[in-house]
This record gives sequence, structure tokens and C-alpha cells, in this order.
Amino acid sequence: MNKINFETFHFHNRCYLLTGGDYLDTRFTYDNFVSDQSFTLLEPIFEVIVLYSVLMFIIVMIKKMPIWFSILFASLTVIVSGQLLWFSGIIVDELNLGGNPKDFYCFVVTVILQCAAVLMSLSKSSKKEKIPQRSFGI
Repeated sequence: MNKINFETFHFHNRCYLLTGGDYLDTRFTYDNFVSDQSFTLLEPIFEVIVLYSVLMFIIVMIKKMPIWFSILFASLTVIVSGQLLWFSGIIVDELNLGGNPKDFYCFVVTVILQCAAVLMSLSKSSKKEKIPQRSFGI
């Protein structure tokens, strides 16, 4: 396996990382946000959003919830997750790193779970309770 050699140098009290001709300013970074040249800083946030989506789906399965409540939280979750994925892409592009595919898969799972929760909430609310019919023995 080929390893990339990184060289660091200091210029005007700033630390720079030399990667094959590219300079990466490392003054605002710390060591644990990159693993295998993949940006992983936002990975725990995506995992929490997926966990929230699973819990929301379970709550909708167990309990009948108002449609507006389900739609509101589903749309907010998908919007926040999408924005987070978008900003992750911008950060990855600016730092010349590779994106983390796990973030994208977490976003897709979030969208699927939230859509399923909304559809289940809609189907539960559209079911009307059956009123027992009484016959009058005529």
C-alpha cells in the first residue's frame, strides 16, 4: 500500500501541510476530523439524525400522531440533514479532501424513514373508526 508523505512547514506563525504541491492551512484544524483523506467531522451528527428518524418512525408506528406534527418534524429533519450534507461538501471541496460516503447514506436513510413516517401517519389518520351498525328488526 502506498502511503502519502506529508511535510509540514511554518510560515508567518502558521502551520502548512504540504501534500504533493498543495498547501493546506492547518491552523484551524485538529487531528481527528480526517481519516484516510475522508472528512469525518460531521459523521456523528448524521448518526444522531438517523437515530432521531428511527425513533420518529417507531413513535408513528405505535401511536397515532397528528399529520401536521409528522410533516413538520419530517420536513425539518430532511432540510437540516440536506443542509448539513451540502455544507459538508463545501468544506470537503475547500480543504481538498474526500467526502465521506457514510454521510450520504445517512441522508438517504433519513429521507426514506421520514417519508415512511409521513405516509404511515397519513394512512393512520385516513382510517376512520367503524361505527357498529344496529339493525332494527323490521
